[in-house]
Amino acid sequence: MISINATISNFKHTDTLIKIFEEYSNDFEYTLNGVFRKIVPLPCPKCNTEMTHNGYNTYCKKGLGGVKIRKYICPLCGKQLEEYRSFWENLKASFFDLLNTICQLMRDLHISYKGISSIMELIFPRGKDTIFNAL
Repeated sequence: MISINATISNFKHTDTLIKIFEEYSNDFEYTLNGVFRKIVPLPCPKCNTEMTHNGYNTYCKKGLGGVKIRKYICPLCGKQLEEYRSFWENLKASFFDLLNTICQLMRDLHISYKGISSIMELIFPRGKDTIFNAL
């Protein structure tokens, strides 16, 4: 089996990826299984013991993508934690803000909600009611 490991500089959209992950330090890694986690597990906030990796939770947005966020469990007290997923929430918010801006521009040009919906089918499908509520 062949495995190819990529660095961030190998990606076409490096600037965008760096902006998304800029709030995170070099203490994080993105595993080959697609899991975002700390390299060294967190200390337990309750008993200060180093926690162990305990699987992951998957967060998805239909048609946009998904991310796996690592979970941890304390071997002594059993407390469970999850990595912050703010980068995923920020990424989704930025994407939908951009779509709303595009829809607003089309609406300013007097394109109907049905017309905007037809155009949006090419980018990210949204119904005319969703567009109306967003604007």
